[in-house]
Amino acid sequence: MHEGVIPADWKCANVTPVYKKEARIKWIIRPVSLSSQICKIFESIIRDSVVHYLEVNALILDSQDGFRKGWSCLSNLLTFLDTVTSMIDSGNNVDVIFMDFSKAFDRVPHVRLGRKLESMV
Repeated sequence: MHEGVIPADWKCANVTPVYKKEARIKWIIRPVSLSSQICKIFESIIRDSVVHYLEVNALILDSQDGFRKGWSCLSNLLTFLDTVTSMIDSGNNVDVIFMDFSKAFDRVPHVRLGRKLESMV
């Protein structure tokens, strides 16, 4: 930890294909990654620290529910749905744009992201 380096064997994972339950066709699978338990513990500690920092410094909106404890994607969806239906009931027009960020962090330049996070401390 003092060196700021993750051991190489912590980065290795056994990826196992698992068939999706809802798949009607047998060849639809999802990868399951089995990685080092100590690495998962560190990830959890770091994640909790980052989320706490973001919440304490009001850098995260209340509408961002999906990865916060006590909140869920469902609560976010219900809040959104309530807002939209209230606007429609009031006679307002509503335009909605949906964007899929499921692979967003696969394309983020991690060095630049790290610099931005460091500048916030």
